[in-house]
Amino acid sequence: MGDNSASCRICGQFVLQVPGWTSVIPSYWSMRATWRPGHEFFHGPLHFSCLTGWEHREPFREELTQILTGRGREVTVEAGGAEHTVTQPGLYFSELLYANDDCSIHRNTSYDEWLVLTARGPWFTLGPKHLKALGEGRPARDGGGGERVVLPADPDPGIETAALPDLLDSLGVRSRYPGAVELGEAVFEFWGYYPKKRVLEYGVIADLPLPDTAVDFLAEYARHYEPTSFEELEDDLQQ
Repeated sequence: MGDNSASCRICGQFVLQVPGWTSVIPSYWSMRATWRPGHEFFHGPLHFSCLTGWEHREPFREELTQILTGRGREVTVEAGGAEHTVTQPGLYFSELLYANDDCSIHRNTSYDEWLVLTARGPWFTLGPKHLKALGEGRPARDGGGGERVVLPADPDPGIETAALPDLLDSLGVRSRYPGAVELGEAVFEFWGYYPKKRVLEYGVIADLPLPDTAVDFLAEYARHYEPTSFEELEDDLQQ
């Protein structure tokens, strides 16, 4: 596992955040590394391509599912010879809409958000704009928000106009993003580079590589789902 804050917690290589091909486990999730003898916590960035072939994928996925679909719980961990109880949050994707051998699809019980949790490990969070696109026969396209990262080395000249494949090549991690370049013509947006500290500000827009079965289900679902009524949620909380 890499020590750098931008290193993949599985392979140790640099992670350039690209929607649909990477993610970050926040430390406040208190995600237990149940596959390790000490059951310490797991947090930080990771490549989805590393997760799919990882020997610890299933216990990772089990713990992740509990957090994503749960409503919060207390977990006990041992550290320094003593047991400690911590609160593990739940993200409330608790309503199961669909499941098959490829993936399961869950709806958030508080917001208009949906979770696609794949059997191979990667997960995707969708909002109304993604459902609208799928319902109209278009890909669910994501990204465009600002990212800020310290690069492991100075990039090749011309980063201001670089395409995503060139940037991944210069960083030595293109193999960690299989299909990202070809699928939906992912776009790298250069925002700024500060050589003194090797800080890159950027955005990436890409089509999410959702399983075909999820695309088919959500395209139909998008045509008839009812948006969340916040008035009804407030009434439920008051009862």
